[in-house]
Amino acid sequence: MISISSIRTYMFCPLKLYLEQNFNEKIDKDILLHKTMKELRIDLQDLFQRNLRRLKKDMEIAEIEENLSRNIDDYIKSSVAILENSDLAHENNLKEEIKDDFENIEINVNTIEKINDLASEIKNEAYFNLKILALKSQKAMKLNEKDGNQIAELFFPTSMYSYLMKDNQLELIGSCDKIEIVEGKYFPINIRDSNPPLKGVWDGDAIELVANALLIEQEFDTEVFVGFIEYLKIGEKRPVVMDANLRKGLFKVLNEVKDIINGKIAPNININFQKCNKCDYKEICYQSDNST
Repeated sequence: MISISSIRTYMFCPLKLYLEQNFNEKIDKDILLHKTMKELRIDLQDLFQRNLRRLKKDMEIAEIEENLSRNIDDYIKSSVAILENSDLAHENNLKEEIKDDFENIEINVNTIEKINDLASEIKNEAYFNLKILALKSQKAMKLNEKDGNQIAELFFPTSMYSYLMKDNQLELIGSCDKIEIVEGKYFPINIRDSNPPLKGVWDGDAIELVANALLIEQEFDTEVFVGFIEYLKIGEKRPVVMDANLRKGLFKVLNEVKDIINGKIAPNININFQKCNKCDYKEICYQSDNST
């Protein structure tokens, strides 16, 4: 089975996928950290939804923002505290086991700094999205002359989160960040904390989204015509049409991913400093590139 996470890695950098398959040194802590932060973002969406249901149509914008922000700060703080305490406990174990290994201790300190940086970023995103939601909900309540609990579905349709699916014929498995169900139609939504392009979505995001669309079609015996990439930094969902060209592109990627996983090919090194600086394997690539 090919996982959707392998497709995501391939679209980021084929060589990274190859190295992940052939090197035992995996930075599990970073993977867990980003997964936890994504779950935190999803939980905040649920908090917004619950807070939206408390709104009344005669509220002014300041009161709407105050109600929407209820428990947001506390939830972020408590989630970050859990992460920090977990990492600090691991650091203490390392100190006992490897007292003189400063490099390992430094990795943990850097992880804590990364947690705080990501938490600050999430907090800024949350309040940016809160401002947008407050304006939209105020307008919707006035136009429809309804309270928040009556318009909540306009902003938060019935959804499934992190739903695991597989297709034995395609040998594909993975989970979609979010699946919205509107009037019996299924819409895959992938959530991104990266910066979006000026227009549309990144190619890698589109390919991963169409992979989720195929899994949804198999799982629920339906057709998926459009999906969305939700770029949290700008509070915007951008549509992606699941057309024939995009589906063909996915099949091409699947074949190439299979070749890498099965060890048939080793991709060439293609230095892209913007991507490489975010990669766990950059030192390996730089050394290999310099030796040629």
